[in-house]
Amino acid sequence: MQILRKSEGQLTISLFVCILLWLIFCWQGITTAVEIWWGNDIFNHCFFVIPGALYFIYLKRHALLSKPISPTLLPLLIIVPSILVYVIGIAGDVNLLTHMATFVLLPAVIWANIGHKAAYSIFFPLVFMLFSIPVGEQLTPLLQQITADGAVKVLDFTGVPYFRNGLYIEIPQGRFLVAEACSGVSFFIASIVIGSVYTYLNITSTSKRVCFVLISFALPIAANMIRVFGIVFIAYKTDMEYAAGADHLIYGWFFFAFVILCLIGLGELFRDVSLKNESDERSSDIILVNKGLHTIVTIPFLFIVSFVWLQIVNASSTTEFADNQLRIKSIDARLLCNSNINWEPVLDNPDIYEQVGINIGRNCNVLIAQAWFSGNNNELVSGLNRLFDPEKWALLDITQTTQTINSQLIYSKVYQITSPTEQKLYLQSVFLIDGRVFGDGIRAKIYQITQKLKGKSNDGAFIIAASEDKASLSEAMVEVLESQ
Repeated sequence: MQILRKSEGQLTISLFVCILLWLIFCWQGITTAVEIWWGNDIFNHCFFVIPGALYFIYLKRHALLSKPISPTLLPLLIIVPSILVYVIGIAGDVNLLTHMATFVLLPAVIWANIGHKAAYSIFFPLVFMLFSIPVGEQLTPLLQQITADGAVKVLDFTGVPYFRNGLYIEIPQGRFLVAEACSGVSFFIASIVIGSVYTYLNITSTSKRVCFVLISFALPIAANMIRVFGIVFIAYKTDMEYAAGADHLIYGWFFFAFVILCLIGLGELFRDVSLKNESDERSSDIILVNKGLHTIVTIPFLFIVSFVWLQIVNASSTTEFADNQLRIKSIDARLLCNSNINWEPVLDNPDIYEQVGINIGRNCNVLIAQAWFSGNNNELVSGLNRLFDPEKWALLDITQTTQTINSQLIYSKVYQITSPTEQKLYLQSVFLIDGRVFGDGIRAKIYQITQKLKGKSNDGAFIIAASEDKASLSEAMVEVLESQ
């Protein structure tokens, strides 16, 4: 028999108010996340995460209601930093931070309203909500490299003649590129989600759970290596009649479906024969609620204050800055020349863009690309701004370099890329913000956020140098930056 108390209504109202305030405060984070879920195939599964978590909570309703409901302020250790991260993410246009804070806040708010014991009874559904965060695409370059490495190792055993140039694998019959779509990142993430759900529903032993989750991590990586090998091998045996063009994508979908079935089949080997019946706890279906007035008041108050702060930050970010700041200083005309380097970066809607050749050592062997981003409908430090087109170039190597520019020590990276025709280029990039030079995006983004929180402009230039000669690249970058 269920014992109802007056404070049950208080709990329901408190939880409803907190979730409503979460929706209002995190609206920008939620909407941008949904845009990514819809627009990127990698994250289509995110639409099912929150509904799935609610369903899992429903399955555990008897265990949940049998626990004492006692609101607590301990989750403030998570809520307060998450709110701070959310505001920083909005100020710096860092969607990753915004989305992480958004979907960490939701389970933390639920935890605060129902207490430790009740939250522990639905621990997995609360943690499962974190799969709503559209993160993991950053693993694409790493997975491309791992896939290419694994595929050629298997080719070595089969005796298929090949030549590897970065992410390009060439056989006598043709050339293959382990492109971003071939990295398997979408399947990798989906496998982890499916493996986690299967583990929760069917396995109770901790050691078995850990083992199966590790399998769900490793299996898609190994399977993707075999898939790429299979595509190359079939093309070799059929003289490119099969496994080329759209064929390999079709094979890929069937292959991945088969691998998912294998994953579930492996799960059956780990599955516990008898799982605890949820109905066993129905006899103790009792709600014991402590009023927890301090929690009921504190969290809504915190959301309201943070929302006001967020509006102030958003207001400062829309400030129009002087047009004379939207410019790139001209490079010394004596250094300009017509370069024959056929390369250009992929940039997202810069306000100003120019590309010029630089004469270093009497050879026009350096190409400089300069782009200005005002922050209005564009972003200086963004994953959408890429040093090269991945459809035309593949990454070979990354090295660190140190330079002194205007008495400032700059640490940056030099990227070596290659084309299908084996043309190799070195690339180096820096960010120029408010007269300061930054060799990497993290430091540049932190400085931008600091400027934004102060109500100042965070516009700046993205400068990229390209050359076939590494030494000339470094010299050209110094020449350009010292003229700024």
